[in-house]
Amino acid sequence: MTKPNYPAMSDEELRDWVRYHPQDTEAFHILMDRLDQRPKVITRTDEEFATELQRHINQAS
Repeated sequence: MTKPNYPAMSDEELRDWVRYHPQDTEAFHILMDRLDQRPKVITRTDEEFATELQRHINQAS
């Protein structure tokens, strides 16, 4: 069996791979590293959350 090319996988592909191959610790660590590199947003109030959610929705449009 050939080793999968994890860097070439999209986040969804890698997440699915980890889901169906839970013994593949290398893939799991690569996925966790990707998720850890994403920007984090902390909101303290419902208003801050709503504002941040709307900002993300507008960016996706």
